[in-house]
Amino acid sequence: MNLILNGPGRSGTTLLSKMMSYHKDFAWISGWVNRYPSMIYLSYFNNLYRLNLANFDLASLKKIPKPTEAYGFWNYYLEKFVNDYEPNEHEVIKTKSALCKLIEVQGKEHFVTKITGDLRLSVLNKLFTNYKIIWIERDPRVVVSSYIKQRWFYKDKVEEFNKMTMNDKIRFYSKFYLKHYHNALNVNKKLVFYEDLCENPIQFFEDLLNTMNLEFTEWHKTKIRSHNITKVNWSHYEKNYKENEIQLLQALLKQPLEDYNYI
Repeated sequence: MNLILNGPGRSGTTLLSKMMSYHKDFAWISGWVNRYPSMIYLSYFNNLYRLNLANFDLASLKKIPKPTEAYGFWNYYLEKFVNDYEPNEHEVIKTKSALCKLIEVQGKEHFVTKITGDLRLSVLNKLFTNYKIIWIERDPRVVVSSYIKQRWFYKDKVEEFNKMTMNDKIRFYSKFYLKHYHNALNVNKKLVFYEDLCENPIQFFEDLLNTMNLEFTEWHKTKIRSHNITKVNWSHYEKNYKENEIQLLQALLKQPLEDYNYI
């Protein structure tokens, strides 16, 4: 099984990836391999992420290999991976070979990776004969607010960002969110929600793994329980907006807000 974790960004993909990667049967791309994509053998050390020594969780150490959104890896093997495209035969063969080695080195049955935003279905269809997309959503108002807070696309253009009015930012980032929302609407996927993950992570994974006929071990449950999850919801951001800005945000995001029962 090849599992693709995706979402519009700022919707919980990182948390979902961290917790899913504890599963004993999944191979994944570490930050080490992402940095040195030709050195697939570094995947051997991924098991450190799952180790406890004398009740100390090695995953808490900064230098331990951890699952990552592996754009360094993908861009090394696929020239235009930043967007969806049709990779050529050479790229496909090279990437498939790397993925097979990566899974073999880790001694696992399945593969999981996180790819945010663009679904890249043309790429996925070339690389995998069978894959499942887990699409994680979150209150769209929170997602857009988080885009604004993080200054997506403007991290190195602070002055330009600061010249934008809040209404400009709301329109810009809502359009970006809605692009991913609409692109994912009719895709064959398992839809899950960040709020459910935060509210009851054990039940969340119980349900999710059950749909894939995967075991949910007591050890995996213990690892998930060890996470201190801080749930950030709409009430956290709402106070930062004026009333007219809230109205604009909710008008622009009306379809997903209603579709996902947030209003």
